[in-house]
Amino acid sequence: MAHPDNLFLDGVTLCAGHKTILDHVTLTVPITGMTLLAGRNGSGKSTFLKACLGLVRLQNGVLLVKGQPPETACKQIGYMPQGLNDAALMIPAISHVMAAMNGAQWGVSLPSRNRRENAERLLALTGALSFARRPLGLLSGGERQRVCLAQALTDNPKTLLLDEPLAALDHEAQHQIVSLLDTLTRELGISILMTSHETEALDGKVSRILKLENGSLHV
Repeated sequence: MAHPDNLFLDGVTLCAGHKTILDHVTLTVPITGMTLLAGRNGSGKSTFLKACLGLVRLQNGVLLVKGQPPETACKQIGYMPQGLNDAALMIPAISHVMAAMNGAQWGVSLPSRNRRENAERLLALTGALSFARRPLGLLSGGERQRVCLAQALTDNPKTLLLDEPLAALDHEAQHQIVSLLDTLTRELGISILMTSHETEALDGKVSRILKLENGSLHV
């Protein structure tokens, strides 16, 4: 049943072009804590995350995220897409976080003191405050992920959807990011649904694994 802590699918069919990602899937699963969405490359994990945000339309069925349709639920969801946008790499990290607040766009207005203070708070939360003034393009992979995570945390989301947050990170950086995500779930009560092929770093931290394969989704 649709519950505030559940991911609810009823007869969901989801396609990307001519590829069927989900084929009439019915499933109810809690997504409290940290949930891993697993599957082979090309299985459609990124497309499914976008469907949970209302960015991709279903072909059939009902999808509810924590009791709400994606178009409504997205207002309480922070999203970290796969890969880094190469735009504005010489802009300081803190400016990228401020630009993500309340849908702000580059060049609309000068940031207020409150906006900067909030960005600093988020960067401190993700362990990125020490390099807040450095250009994003000069940061390491792990440092960039901390900045991107701070962006996803703007507007105080209750849920985070993270697409391959551990990709291209060395072993130490992976464990540092996982430790940070674990802290967010335990201390702030934020639910995380994430994709990752780097499962070793997640050992013991994941509440459940959702497997996406051959048009089906199961725990």
